[in-house]
Amino acid sequence: MKRRNFFRSALLGAAGTALSTSVFAGERTSPSHRQFYELREYELVRLNRQEFLDQYFRYALIPALNRAGSKPVGVFREMKARYPGRMLLLIPYESGRDFFKVKEELAENKIYRNASKKYNALSVDDSVYTRYTTYLLEAISGFPEMKIPSGEPKVFELRNYQSYSEDASKRKIEMFNREELALFDEVGLSPLFFGKVLAGDTMPSLTYMLSFNDMNERDRLWKEFDESEKWKAMKDKPEYANSVSYVANRYYERLNYSQI
Repeated sequence: MKRRNFFRSALLGAAGTALSTSVFAGERTSPSHRQFYELREYELVRLNRQEFLDQYFRYALIPALNRAGSKPVGVFREMKARYPGRMLLLIPYESGRDFFKVKEELAENKIYRNASKKYNALSVDDSVYTRYTTYLLEAISGFPEMKIPSGEPKVFELRNYQSYSEDASKRKIEMFNREELALFDEVGLSPLFFGKVLAGDTMPSLTYMLSFNDMNERDRLWKEFDESEKWKAMKDKPEYANSVSYVANRYYERLNYSQI
């Protein structure tokens, strides 16, 4: 127990020197409160193994996360996936401190451990995924909390904007906060979340997710956005020049037990 507490204290101390103090402030009532998100991207071995991960998520991990205060949890599967297929888990936290706190709680939770026994007992021949990548995100000030989409959207687009430097990424986030989010709202683009990537393999970058009824609606709304005079004027402003060097996007559908 002492060793684990020492490790946690050391980790928090080291992270605190690299991240903003707001990450570990734990303040939930401040006007500047922002959520944090954990994105897990699983690379499946074979699609027919997905059922093992589904059972683990549905009956062990998600209920445990909910009991610890992380909800709603989103589960998505990549659309028209090539090998390896991908599954995406979206976990919200009310503070950066909760990211560590929840993991500690799950490690000590008997209900969760018992519910995970079958999953943890899988043999190498029944392996579900080759690896999973975790990204830790902090919501941006212009979009501080997750917004659950209305209706029954069928398409979820995950977009990642990578920048050549920390300053370039900061300027892109400022572009969203000051102008671009308002234009999203004007043309009808519906974000689920926006987050600055604090840890992961795409830094420095910004990640967000949009929802659509179908791909036709997606194409129509993005076309309206691209052709907007406001966007044409905005993207040519010198303060936003060269703020994005690479855009990666993937399309997902939510699974029937997803809470989002």
